[in-house]
Amino acid sequence: MAANVSIHYVSEKISKVRWVPEQLQESERFISGSWDMSKNFVRIWRLQSNQHQFGNTDASLDFTPRCNDKIAMQDEVNGLEFVDHNTLAVGCADGHLSLFNLQRAVEEDKLQFQARSERLHSLKRSDSSAPCTAIAAYGSDVATVGEDGVLNVLSANNLKQVKRSIDADSISLFAVTYVNQHELVTANRMGVLRMFDTRLSSEAQPKIAFMAACEDDKASNFVSAITVHPMQQHILMCGSEEGTVTVWDLRNLAYPASYLTAHNSPINDIRFHSKDPSKLFTAAEGGEVWLWSENKALNESNQKDGNSAWLSGERVRTLIDLGGVLTNTRKAINSFDVHGSRLVCGSDTEAVYIVDDIF
Repeated sequence: MAANVSIHYVSEKISKVRWVPEQLQESERFISGSWDMSKNFVRIWRLQSNQHQFGNTDASLDFTPRCNDKIAMQDEVNGLEFVDHNTLAVGCADGHLSLFNLQRAVEEDKLQFQARSERLHSLKRSDSSAPCTAIAAYGSDVATVGEDGVLNVLSANNLKQVKRSIDADSISLFAVTYVNQHELVTANRMGVLRMFDTRLSSEAQPKIAFMAACEDDKASNFVSAITVHPMQQHILMCGSEEGTVTVWDLRNLAYPASYLTAHNSPINDIRFHSKDPSKLFTAAEGGEVWLWSENKALNESNQKDGNSAWLSGERVRTLIDLGGVLTNTRKAINSFDVHGSRLVCGSDTEAVYIVDDIF
């Protein structure tokens, strides 16, 4: 895989990264959020021509990210999603959700505070804040989950009012994703996934629960990251602490559709390429990012039948090509995002990795 990797040290551990949405060109801006620092920030970065090449012909050094603006957060950043092209939702370990507006400019982009919710997550016995552990966005709606086991849905148009609060679980939730406008899936630290309908109250929720697969039938498998196929929303991918990927067909929850042994360390992030859903990326605690690509030549018969390679059971590994995009970074890759042929990763090495020409 002929990819150009550049490393840029930023002096803070990065928990979340997201490319700024662009419609007509490859994005040159990204947002980062930090964690495990004395002071944590959300920053807007912009790729600029490297003025210090001195004749170096390495294409990966043609640009360098420059921080245009930063905003100090109350606590660690655990969630980062764009609600629209200029509105950013940030979930923090203090149990709050914040919105920021990105003001684009020719030279210096700015981040402007827009709104902050009331405390969304708290521990009932002590009445202290519980961390917001993950967020997801669909249209103008933002969902949050936390260590208190609560799922909240808010509108970006009014963060002071919670549209729906659901007592989703009795233990900590660590991942959430939208299936469609009204349905979400959450995952807890025991490997249990649950589906919820945001139109219904806690009491009226259907009891839809299923477990992530595990190599040891007698053990649980902590689900650390989940994502839904962008074109076939019934396909749910679950990354786990044992480094495996479980594929679920949400139309048939009797058993997993496929089970893939993958990384040797927990999977921290998993997502499809938004414009090319035949490609899936996974990032792991061991400091690596992998690209899983559907083999189009072998998948022709599946595609004619309207089936997906991901739902092929034991045959899935023969239909998927696997390659390493980033390896040997020494510490965890916590988050990544893909836009066009460019990937950005945030790491515990206090560095940002940018990979060009990933395919």
